[in-house]
Amino acid sequence: MQHVRFLLGWIGLVVFPAVLSAQHITYSEADREDMRQLRFDVLGKIGNTYMVYKNTRSKHYITVYDQDMKIVRNTDLDALNDRLINVDFVAYSDFAYMIFQYQKKGIVYCMAQKIGSDGVVQGEPQLLDTTNIGIFGDNKIYSTINSEDKSKIMVFKIKGKTSDYLTFTTILLDQHLAVQRKSRFTFRVEEHRDLLTDFYVNNDGDFVFGRCERPNNRDNILHVTLAMKPAAGDSLQTMPIDIGNIFLDDVKLKVDNFHQRILVNSFYSNAHRGNVDGLFTCIVDKNGQTAPKMDTIAFGQDLRARAKGENSVRGAFNDYFIKHIIITGNQGFLITAESEYSTNRQTPFNRYDYLYGANPYFYPNYDYYYYSPWSNYGWNPYYRYGYYQPTRFYSDNIALFALDKDGKLEWTNIIPKSQYDDDEDSRLSFQIMLQGGALHFLYNEWNRRTPILSDDSVTPDGQLTRQEPLHNLDRGYEFLIRYGLQVNATQMIVPCTYRNSIAFALIDFDASTP
Repeated sequence: MQHVRFLLGWIGLVVFPAVLSAQHITYSEADREDMRQLRFDVLGKIGNTYMVYKNTRSKHYITVYDQDMKIVRNTDLDALNDRLINVDFVAYSDFAYMIFQYQKKGIVYCMAQKIGSDGVVQGEPQLLDTTNIGIFGDNKIYSTINSEDKSKIMVFKIKGKTSDYLTFTTILLDQHLAVQRKSRFTFRVEEHRDLLTDFYVNNDGDFVFGRCERPNNRDNILHVTLAMKPAAGDSLQTMPIDIGNIFLDDVKLKVDNFHQRILVNSFYSNAHRGNVDGLFTCIVDKNGQTAPKMDTIAFGQDLRARAKGENSVRGAFNDYFIKHIIITGNQGFLITAESEYSTNRQTPFNRYDYLYGANPYFYPNYDYYYYSPWSNYGWNPYYRYGYYQPTRFYSDNIALFALDKDGKLEWTNIIPKSQYDDDEDSRLSFQIMLQGGALHFLYNEWNRRTPILSDDSVTPDGQLTRQEPLHNLDRGYEFLIRYGLQVNATQMIVPCTYRNSIAFALIDFDASTP
C-alpha cells in the first residue's frame, strides 16, 4: 500500500465555514515492540472499529481498536510466515482484502484473504496466480492497485529478461475477487534510459501508466508516451505526448474518473538540467474523442520569491516535488508540491539524485522483474535508506496550483513551513484533511522542543487561513502525520511515537464557526 494515502477528490464541495478544531485526541496503548522492528499500515475504519496491520520480525497480525482506541483483538495471520515477500490491503467499509505473496521452493504464490470488520480471517486463502522463478530468480513479483471506487482490483507482474521488452501479466478482479480478465502483453523499453510512471487502474478497469524517455541515466525527460490497456482488451494502446522543446523531470499521472480523462503533469526546465521554470500539464481524453490539451505555466518572480525558502529566486522550485493531484468541482484540478531535500557531511543531494538515484520514492529497477515502488508498510524509517553516514532531511514550503478544466492556471498559493530531522524523515511533511468545504494541511512544528500540529486551511478559491494549532497533545507523543489517514468526515488516525514505541491517535475534529 502507499505509505502516504492520497486524497481522492475535492469535487462537488459546498463552501462551509472552514475551521477545523480538535475536539478530542485519543491515544492507543503504545506497542512495546522495538520501534526499529515494527512495521505497520493503517487500514482505516472498518465497521465500527479501526484496523491496523502490524509486522515485527516473522510475526504478522491485525490489531483492531474500538472508539476509545482500546485493543479489541489481535489476530495472528497464520497464512503469513517468514517466507512472505509482500502484503497489500484493499479496505472497504465492512471488510478488507489482504493480497500477499510468498515463495515455496522455486515458485512464488499470489494469494488473497478476506478479513472481517472484527479482524477475523474469513474463509480460506484464494490463489490468484503463480510464477516459477527457479532457485535463484528475483522473487519480488506482484504488485496490487485498486480503482478509486474500489470496484476494481488489479494484480500485475512485469518480467523483462532483455533490455528491449517488458512482458506484463495483469489480473483484473472485481470487488468480490472474481477474475474479470487476465491479459498478457509486451511493451518496449530501453534499459537505463526509459522510466515508467506509477500504475493506475480506473473505475472501468483500464490499466494506465506512462513511459518517460531520456538521453541517459539521471537526465531530463525528453519524450512521454501514455499507455492504456482497456479492461475488455488484451492489447496495449499508446499515445505519444508532444512536450515540445522543454525538459521534464518527474512525470505524475492522475486518472480522472469523473470526467473520463488522464492528467499528465510535471515540472519543466527550458534548458538541459536547468532550473525549474514552470509546470507542464496535459489533459488526455480517455476515449480519444477530443485532442489532448497541453500547456506550460511559467513561474513569475512574485511566486518564486514566496516559494524560494533557502534557495535563490531563480532556483526557487528546484527542490519541489509533486505530491497530490486532486480533482475539483469545476472539472479542474489542484496540484500540491513540497520542497524536500537532504544533506550529509559529504555533499547535498541534488534534484537528479532524488529523481533518478537516491530518492526511495520514485522509480525501481526492472532489470528482471518490476516491483511496486510503493512501500508495503506505512512506516519503517530505519530500513528505508541505504546511507551509511548521518543525513539531515528537510521538508519546507508547500506550493498549490489550481487549474481549470482546460489546464489553465486559476490561482497559486504557498504554505510556508520549515522542518528538518536527522537520519529519518517520518515526522516531516504533511497530510491533508477534507472538512467543511476546505482542504486542511496538517504538519508538525516544534515550539521550544514541544511538538504542535499546525493546520492551514485552503478554500476552493485559494484563500489560505492559519487555524489554531493543536496544543493539547500529551507530553512525549510525536505525530507521524504524513502517514495519517482520514477515516470519515471528522476523524483521522495518525500513528505517533512514544519513547521507543509506536502508538496510534484518533483525532476527532469538528467544524465550528469562527
